[in-house]
Amino acid sequence: MPEKHAYFFKSFAHESRNEILHLLGQNGEMTVDEIAEKMEIQPSTVSRHLGILKMQGVVGMRVEAPSHYYSLDQETIQKRFKDFLDFLMI
Repeated sequence: MPEKHAYFFKSFAHESRNEILHLLGQNGEMTVDEIAEKMEIQPSTVSRHLGILKMQGVVGMRVEAPSHYYSLDQETIQKRFKDFLDFLMI
């Protein structure tokens, strides 16, 4: 069980991922290209970071062909932090 929390918090351990989260928090849904433009980095780099965040449930995706829109999954984030706090209190 501690590994689950370690992987979750590790997903926040990169400056670019934190900037992506901040952008999504301020702007709501964004595409990879929109994020890449704001951050002035390659879309492939943004995609890699989004994949890590998505794997941990921090970011959700909605497809409206041909675009993929990413947003914070606030419900999952809150649940994962609550689970971690519960883990600490055991």
